[in-house]
Amino acid sequence: SMTMTMMMMMTTIPAPASAVSGGGLDYAGLDISGQDFSNNSKTYKGKDFTQVLAKATTFANSNLQGCRFYKAYLVKADFSNADIRGAALEDTNMEGANLRNAIASGAYFGQSLLDVESAENADFTDATIPVKTLAQFCERDDVKGTNPVTG
Repeated sequence: SMTMTMMMMMTTIPAPASAVSGGGLDYAGLDISGQDFSNNSKTYKGKDFTQVLAKATTFANSNLQGCRFYKAYLVKADFSNADIRGAALEDTNMEGANLRNAIASGAYFGQSLLDVESAENADFTDATIPVKTLAQFCERDDVKGTNPVTG
């Protein structure tokens, strides 16, 4: 399948070392806690947020397609109504994060998806979620509804 092919490609192509060490790529390694990245005040599509500290940062209504949030600290971050299609959110801390109405199609999540405050009406079509995490996540009361954009 296409998803499997993409996963294999992603796991076999090594990421540049500077991306994880915070070598000045976009926002990698920065403390952006409490800042406002909402409402597409700027286009963030494809930006690198690897290892950011983003406690209570708002990304509401923003286009974050393909962004990398690998190993990011996203406690209480607000992704409501955000477009996070294809975004990499593995190995993050998402405790209390808000994914309400988010478009998360094709996004990559880790176990911390279980710690989000709300996922109501979020679209997880073709998202990559660890099997054990997915089973527990689907049992949540807020994992329901219809995304207002994608249906």
